[in-house]
Amino acid sequence: MYEKNQKTIYWKYLLNKLVRLPIPVAMGKSNRTAVYDYMKKRILIVEDDVEFGSLICEFLQSENFDTYYSDGGMELLQFIESFAPCLILIDRNLQGIDGLDIVKFIRKKGNEAPVIFITSLIDDAKVIEGLAMSDCEYLKKPFGLIELKMRIERCFQLKDAEKLFFSKKYYIPELLALKKDNQIINLSKSENSLLHLLFNNQEKVCSLELIISKVWGDSNLERINRVDVLINKLRVKLKGIPYIIENRKKVGYVLKKRD
Repeated sequence: MYEKNQKTIYWKYLLNKLVRLPIPVAMGKSNRTAVYDYMKKRILIVEDDVEFGSLICEFLQSENFDTYYSDGGMELLQFIESFAPCLILIDRNLQGIDGLDIVKFIRKKGNEAPVIFITSLIDDAKVIEGLAMSDCEYLKKPFGLIELKMRIERCFQLKDAEKLFFSKKYYIPELLALKKDNQIINLSKSENSLLHLLFNNQEKVCSLELIISKVWGDSNLERINRVDVLINKLRVKLKGIPYIIENRKKVGYVLKKRD
């Protein structure tokens, strides 16, 4: 009971204050390492039934997804920005906190990943409240793992369709160019590499380490100033295009639709 109350107090404090937690260098978790495969789709699973959550986690790993499992405890927010999930599976009825409040917190931190609420809720008002958020849907318990996989694939297909629209209308990576008002804006090789990375991870934070690795092929953190220069050049070239590159201080950058 004490642990449950502490969790409730901690989450309410975060949701009210929106404090920034330090991101640890190494993230100990038995089912994954601290280095994420950004070529895989990354799924965050939040479920306080450890046996059920672990089953989902293992199944999705077998389907070649990169996963992070949490029971909704205090460690979760330490990993959200660094893990940068492409999709979130979360129970509404977590101990001491509504999963919807956690999703609201994640959205305020800049992650717009689609959400599937896995829940046994039958309260229509609460269901409608969740569906009112963008890119959110429900999967009612009990459900089969194949159905879960199909729901996840559908969410990714919708997101990929959005990326395809952006690609066809504004961005031609194979030509190292942007399109704006029927004009071609040329990109340097480095600018194109960076924009391509941000484009393939829309609405998700790309860490400075990942950017340096993808653009220059090494892990030299002295290149951070060069990243800033590239970002500023891309921001100028993206003017007039309905996408913007936002900074996540000391963490990285994210490509988002303009408000």
